[in-house]
Amino acid sequence: MRIKQITTTNVRIPYAAPVGPYIGRRSVGGHGTLGAGGLIVKIETDTGIIGWGEGTGEFETNPNTILAAHRVANIEGALAAMELAGINKGPMSGIEMALWDALGKHAELPVYQLFGGQVRDEVDFCACMGLKEPTESAATAREYIDRWGFRFLKTKAGDDSDDDLQIAEAIQGEVGNDAVLRPDANNGYSPEEAKSVLRRMKDLGVRYFEDPCPSEHLDALVHFRMEIGMGILVNMGVGTPDTVLTLLANEGVDIIMPDTPAAGGMIRVKKVAAVAEAYNTPCLMHCSHDLGLKTAAITHIAASTPNFSGPNDTCYHGLTDDILAEPLRFKNGKIRVPSNPGLGVDVDEAKIEKYSV
Repeated sequence: MRIKQITTTNVRIPYAAPVGPYIGRRSVGGHGTLGAGGLIVKIETDTGIIGWGEGTGEFETNPNTILAAHRVANIEGALAAMELAGINKGPMSGIEMALWDALGKHAELPVYQLFGGQVRDEVDFCACMGLKEPTESAATAREYIDRWGFRFLKTKAGDDSDDDLQIAEAIQGEVGNDAVLRPDANNGYSPEEAKSVLRRMKDLGVRYFEDPCPSEHLDALVHFRMEIGMGILVNMGVGTPDTVLTLLANEGVDIIMPDTPAAGGMIRVKKVAAVAEAYNTPCLMHCSHDLGLKTAAITHIAASTPNFSGPNDTCYHGLTDDILAEPLRFKNGKIRVPSNPGLGVDVDEAKIEKYSV
């Protein structure tokens, strides 16, 4: 089975409240993200099978000139060819995902079986919210719990430590033991500021914190973990497997957070997880304001990877629609892994056209 034609379309679908507008860190240009988007990749094969993938960004080089008649099963070869041609990892990840989808359909197996089998049939998620005032943050947290059953919540932080602490205090007061809060500062604090903030966060009952300061400050991250007792997650700077070695070897992280657009594809996220597993460190997937194809791909990665056992990021619950014919559904904050061949989901091409940008 060989590639016959590759077609790409950028799409964007609006968020409904309370997810949208999603406010990121204001100090680095954060603004209201009004929806999720992605680069949707369609790969037609010479057997008539179609594979679908979701990446990010744009192709500066036509992928058809690079992968014409390429064997679908030679996914590592496709990645190597795209890298040689200078293709960025964001769009590359969409093609790689579509190849796995097509290969699974050809083999009549779900992708998680191609990845070695299934260790879980449901995948947990952490519901993301952006920066909101404390009262609104608490109300959003309660809605996330009551409406979708989420037991893990993520807020943004890193602009103003006093604001961050007030938001955390309001959420902790509202949710109590109903959910676990995980703020994310996107490296917004200096090591000194982070030390003070994390001590105060710990007093509020916060047990996990993502990217408090740049990861090159390894001594600070180790101090946060060992002396303060805060679980540290790192996403920023995590890409291919080599990017996590220093963090892991120096005990600077509790949980690694890779993502397909940063790594270049699903198999490379699996490789990051394999490196982390050697250090007995779990992984979670980072959220890139994903649509249904990427969300389905997360479930296949988590289903087939033992150390992907925790709650992966998501804003998917906020979408007003999806490009899938049947959107994925949360139950108790989890999604059941699709078991049909490939990614296990059907794409509605009319919706791709409707939401194209």
